[in-house]
Amino acid sequence: MMVLALESAGGSAGVALAGDEGVVAEATVHTSRRHVELLHPLVAEVLLLAGASVADLDAVAADVGPGLFTGIRVGVSAAKAIAMARALPAVGVTSLQAIEAAARDAGAGGVVVPVVDLRRGEVAWSLSGEVAFGPAARLAAALGATGEAGVLVGGGALRYADELGGGGWEVAGPSLSSAPVASVAVLAHAAVSKGATLDPARLVPCYLREADARINWTTRHDGSRKGG
Repeated sequence: MMVLALESAGGSAGVALAGDEGVVAEATVHTSRRHVELLHPLVAEVLLLAGASVADLDAVAADVGPGLFTGIRVGVSAAKAIAMARALPAVGVTSLQAIEAAARDAGAGGVVVPVVDLRRGEVAWSLSGEVAFGPAARLAAALGATGEAGVLVGGGALRYADELGGGGWEVAGPSLSSAPVASVAVLAHAAVSKGATLDPARLVPCYLREADARINWTTRHDGSRKGG
């Protein structure tokens, strides 16, 4: 069984192909602005590296976020297009799931809290099975309330390390600042093995909040209406 995975929710564009023995091939380009132009060539490159074609695929997966609004949209749209064209099932993997899985694979034990930078002073995280987002101070309070200690991983943890670290909580290094596409592929392959797939039409982004453009437009619109 072969699962193609796309990752573009963070500061990179990545594609990986996972088979029954693990990741067969992968390619990642670090970029925060060129997801559209890079993602499809990366799909072709990975399939070539694996000696495979789209006809060999059994499912298509995407990192559905949270993360960068445009990047998420590009990756989800590309995954849906490939899956629909081949009548294949789809799988959505969140950035938080992929970052935590990568940390576990790297040897992290105990409590692992993935933290994604949402920009505009906010982060998203997964703690005790609950996904939430807000200012780093809110996460810091939640960590303190647990009475536990552990490791924080992801770009959000790195950006707000001074605020989140300490009190028994360690901030991991930059190697896990974003979701590795290989982790997305492995998690998706496991989901497909369990029959946990979607009709590609139901594959949707996990934004958690409105896009920055929408927030800015609403703020200006409300401000001008109040002023008018």
